Amino acid sequence: MYPDRYPRNQWYVAAHSEEVGRTLLDRWLLDEPVVLFRRQEDDKPVALVNRCIHRQMPLSKGRLKDDYIECGYHGILYNSEGRAERIPSQTHVPPACKVTRFPLFERWGLVWIWMGDPDKADESLVPDHHWITDPEWATVRGLLPMKARAQLLNENLLDLSHLEFLHAGSIGTEKIAESPVTADFEGTVVRVARPMYDIDCPPFFTRTMGITGRIDRGQVAEFFAPSFHITHVSAKPTGDPDDSRKCSQKAIHCVTPAKGNTTHYFWCHARDYKIDDAEVTELMQHGIEAVFKQDVAASEAIEEIISSYEPDYPIELNLKVDAGPLQARRLIQRMLDAEKVG
Repeated sequence: MYPDRYPRNQWYVAAHSEEVGRTLLDRWLLDEPVVLFRRQEDDKPVALVNRCIHRQMPLSKGRLKDDYIECGYHGILYNSEGRAERIPSQTHVPPACKVTRFPLFERWGLVWIWMGDPDKADESLVPDHHWITDPEWATVRGLLPMKARAQLLNENLLDLSHLEFLHAGSIGTEKIAESPVTADFEGTVVRVARPMYDIDCPPFFTRTMGITGRIDRGQVAEFFAPSFHITHVSAKPTGDPDDSRKCSQKAIHCVTPAKGNTTHYFWCHARDYKIDDAEVTELMQHGIEAVFKQDVAASEAIEEIISSYEPDYPIELNLKVDAGPLQARRLIQRMLDAEKVG
């Protein structure tokens, strides 16, 4: 039912750009320890496997010396390519004294990592997410740890009928779940659209957008398998023909498996209205994070149930709204099968 592993020949978000600097950052990604830092010479991010080849000491426990990492256990000095250049206890450095360096791609405020075959790391596969750094949009962001498998959040983000119930009082209102949805699939992308007409304006929209009463609300959830989502949201007063009053938002969700059944939830939220309003930005930072914490809590509650049944699962009944989530499972399985064949 749920993937128990994730394809490696794919891009995953490893960090927000602002997290990676001249301090060693340790992070578990796809069940592997990784250390990240920025090179002094060109400000480029670097990711190495976070374990010394000698005795598996985490390199993040060592120290940066210019663009080298010195292991904090026996002092082996690694360059930014992962090759050892000095072993204090001997003069000869064996060619095998090296650690894996992972390809990285940085754009629009996110650092992406490729943990599979480096020769297959195609940067064109990274989805467009330019809104994060576009000066015409205002963005808030954060990182939430989740004690649950990534697929639970993937499916949460593809079935937004839960807004009416899980997020009542913030971004949810009545009649959302009753609004019809359409799902379409193209390559490794799933799109679930839910247009909503003449419905109540949710409280959080009123506070941030300044809209009251009845609204027409657009909502398209895009999933770029295996781990990236963009939720396109728009709202304007019901029947208003003037699109200049329409407010648009892009909720960007990066769902990166960590270690075991735990996940890194990197999120960004961009808006094209009131972009210079500091009060609205503050509301967004705390309000959106509170909403996403509810999604995390729901995923963790489900994880506690299903993990107690493993290797089996309780019987699940699928509904019409599950077309998108089920396709997401199939896409990830196809990616895993392709890697096995390759």
